Amino acid sequence: MIQNPQLNITQNPHSKRKNGWFSDTWRRLRKNRLAIVGLIILILMILIAIFAPWVAPYGYDDQNIKAAMIFPCKEYPFGTDNFGRDILSRVIYGSRISMQVGLISVGIALMAGGILGAVAAYFSHMDNIIMRTIDVFMAIPDMLLAIAIAASLGAGMRNLMIAVGVSNVPRFARVVRAAVLTVKEQEFVEAARSIGSSNLRIITTDILPNCLSQIIVQATLGVASAIILGSSLSYLGFGIQAPLPEWGAMLSAGRVYIRTHWYMTVIPGLAIMLAVYALNVLGDGLRDALDPRLKN
Repeated sequence: MIQNPQLNITQNPHSKRKNGWFSDTWRRLRKNRLAIVGLIILILMILIAIFAPWVAPYGYDDQNIKAAMIFPCKEYPFGTDNFGRDILSRVIYGSRISMQVGLISVGIALMAGGILGAVAAYFSHMDNIIMRTIDVFMAIPDMLLAIAIAASLGAGMRNLMIAVGVSNVPRFARVVRAAVLTVKEQEFVEAARSIGSSNLRIITTDILPNCLSQIIVQATLGVASAIILGSSLSYLGFGIQAPLPEWGAMLSAGRVYIRTHWYMTVIPGLAIMLAVYALNVLGDGLRDALDPRLKN
């Protein structure tokens, strides 16, 4: 009897390359065109912010009274303000400030909120105390809480980042708490306890890495909210002060001329809208890509 040689071939289960977490997420993310557009816009904005001194045609505070209040033209694509400063250059430098405020303030909120949420979820006896305190702060609107903090600390970039970050702590604390609650009773956590791992080691090396997807999505969406909140505070005079070119402060300075020189407010507003749009669609795409229910 002639045997089929294919019957003697056994497939090595390890011959097929297993995609890692990052490559698997990227594979699903790139199918979302809006998310990729948001990612490209965000990368371009970050690059522009980093290389602002080389990209901007003028300094952000270079004044030319003779060229004041010029509508967008070939020499000044975004026009000039009442001091003759190039708005394109100020928007470019403003991206550096707004991105920095958004990222650092979310870092503050993630650090403080993550610690509170993880402690509340892991140590059941502390959950009620921490979460009732979080509920009190969540009852206060983010804007009102940020204004109160900024007013008490004073104007300035550092104080603005602290105000925006602290006002977002309750939101991150709840997200991290919910994520930790779904993971802490898993078998691998029980195994870590059985071999004598400390609580700190279990939280940092076993639980939080498995909550990374929810944290990444919330952080991405949180940066968008932080940019809006920071711009709002600067618009009201509690944040970045002149002559620094923060987008919200530019809106505040141009509102007096909105009837006659609309571009002074429309262009910074479009910059805020574009950054927030990019972060929101990227956050939505990451949420879909990191959703375990969508895995093959």
